[in-house]
Amino acid sequence: MLMRDLIESTEQDDLLNSLEEMISRAKARGFSKISTPTILAKLEATGYVLEMQNLLDLLGTIASVGSATSKIVTLDNALPPSPEGDDGGAEKVKKMASKQLMKDK
Repeated sequence: MLMRDLIESTEQDDLLNSLEEMISRAKARGFSKISTPTILAKLEATGYVLEMQNLLDLLGTIASVGSATSKIVTLDNALPPSPEGDDGGAEKVKKMASKQLMKDK
């Protein structure tokens, strides 16, 4: 991070980053739903001051969130698309592994 970015960093950016991190951790732990008041309480405990509607607006900007209400946040459990856009890499690995097995025999 550049010093300029650090100085110009806004509290809104920090809040959004913290929120995205919370959502990412929840997804990594296998959660598909999170209580919205719990998210709000954790953010407030961290020192952020915001209202429920502001939280819902921020949640709407995060791609990992399927839907958000004042009671529950439903996470989008779909896997992100592969960088290649197709599954050609898996086929290539399979062929390479087969060739290696033939060489080892």
